[in-house]
Amino acid sequence: MLPKISRYFLLIVTVITLAYVLPSIYNTLFDTRINKPFITYSQTKKDYFTYRNVDGKPKYFDRKNKEYNQYEYLDATPIMNFHYHLGKGTLPDSFAGVKLIPQQLRMESTFQFFEPQQLFAPAYGLYPLFESRPEFGLAYPKDMFRINRRIEFIDAKSNTINEEKSRKYLEALIKEGFHFPARIVSGLPTLMKSKDEGWFLTDNQEQLFHLMMVKGEPYVKHIPLPAGVKLKIIECNDFDSGEYFAILISTGNGIYTLNKRDYSTTRFPIDDYVPENQTMNIMGTLFDKTVTLYREDGVKLYTVDRSYKLVDQHEELVPLKSTMTIGKVYSFLFPFQLSLDSPYNSFIRFTPVKAATWSWIILNIVLLGITVWLIRKEGKSLKKSIIDLLVVAFTGIFGFLAVHIIPNKQY
Repeated sequence: MLPKISRYFLLIVTVITLAYVLPSIYNTLFDTRINKPFITYSQTKKDYFTYRNVDGKPKYFDRKNKEYNQYEYLDATPIMNFHYHLGKGTLPDSFAGVKLIPQQLRMESTFQFFEPQQLFAPAYGLYPLFESRPEFGLAYPKDMFRINRRIEFIDAKSNTINEEKSRKYLEALIKEGFHFPARIVSGLPTLMKSKDEGWFLTDNQEQLFHLMMVKGEPYVKHIPLPAGVKLKIIECNDFDSGEYFAILISTGNGIYTLNKRDYSTTRFPIDDYVPENQTMNIMGTLFDKTVTLYREDGVKLYTVDRSYKLVDQHEELVPLKSTMTIGKVYSFLFPFQLSLDSPYNSFIRFTPVKAATWSWIILNIVLLGITVWLIRKEGKSLKKSIIDLLVVAFTGIFGFLAVHIIPNKQY
């Protein structure tokens, strides 16, 4: 009995190993890189421009596939590429009735992105609370805070809790209606910023709060959210424009700005964003914002005006590997793959990835027939080989190789 158990254990290990090794070798030998296009919006042309590398030279194409060289493209996008036009002396004096002031163009030129890897990154649980209104510039605090069943400030040098400070901030949070523990803690824990805006927290009842230290005292503000909105991502920024604190992403995948002027929220008219497997870029100018969603099958852009009303949208698809020859062969050979990494996660973990199609069933049936033929040829009992046959039927080429590398010795 023990030899059989040992063999079955080795079969499992072999199948797992082959499910990682064989697809990896195939991808190394035959994989094709699919580059997502870089697309920008032109306010002057009211059109989108797609960058492509043609024979080693940068070329740009509008939605009608009209070709532009680099200089023509720069001339067609004076707002986004205002630095180029400032140096060249060709920046327009005004656009759409608005005088173009270089300093204002710089302040309103913003870029923010969110990748799936950020969603799956672990939280360290210790955060610095900076003095938000310092007299001589930002300085790193001597303590860190954690916020679980209560808020606690821990002195970094002695590793002891500052009970007085902890009590002061605990009372301020409770007074504003905070319910422990915190679910989301988001801020900019770095000195590489022009100013400090503190931290944004969600509590155990999905309420949103703003926490800062102002002149050594706690500042806590409860921020009302739209009815029914619960947050799963808060992405803060340090923009000079001073328009909004952060991008909020709800559990329903709605995208909002948290505005600085009155803590109100404004929603982008976008309903197809999935942060778990899409990268989002938000590029802002004096006149509009363009949200770019990078998906597996292509790129989709939404441009909104200053009032967040949809101005235009554009989509460009790229071929899926599953529809290409290498993808079809892959799906035929391998019913699944065990991967140590993921395009949506930066951390190592075993991730089962199923084939894009069901064509692997054909090969599994063929390999199952070959296995039955080999068992009969060797004079072995099919009844005593049921487990081997099931392994081949469900794991395909991995199980086929495993049961023949470690043969079943019938006694």
